[in-house]
Amino acid sequence: MVPLNDLVHQLFQTSRTMTKDLNHRMDSFQLTQAQLAVTEYLLKTEGSVSLVEIAKYLSIEKSSVTRAVKHLEKNDFVEHAPSNDSRERRIVLSKHATSIQKEIQQAKRTFEKNMFHDISEEDLEATFRTLQKIMNNINGVDLN
Repeated sequence: MVPLNDLVHQLFQTSRTMTKDLNHRMDSFQLTQAQLAVTEYLLKTEGSVSLVEIAKYLSIEKSSVTRAVKHLEKNDFVEHAPSNDSRERRIVLSKHATSIQKEIQQAKRTFEKNMFHDISEEDLEATFRTLQKIMNNINGVDLN
């Protein structure tokens, strides 16, 4: 059995390496992994979203979302959207971001293809289930 300390270390090392590699691939688009996650959520929702919704979906602090959105605004990836509540800040993808999504998604697919090269579908499914169980344990979700 693998010592848990070694397993935890490997998970963190893998996560950092994945982030570093994806950030490198996104350099030409002036995006980081965190900013890419925001734009992909906007693509998924196909409309305006609040910063609170983004923070909840990504399981990160609102302040982190605010920093990512400021960068995205500066580089013309997102723009403000109208809101019924003046306290709520909503954003949508800009035309610029929409126009380069095919290129961005191709770069991401290449990243994923390289990362999962020579790993069986069975192993990927087992890994996914295991990661879900880890998240449930961290979040105190009892599925029994």
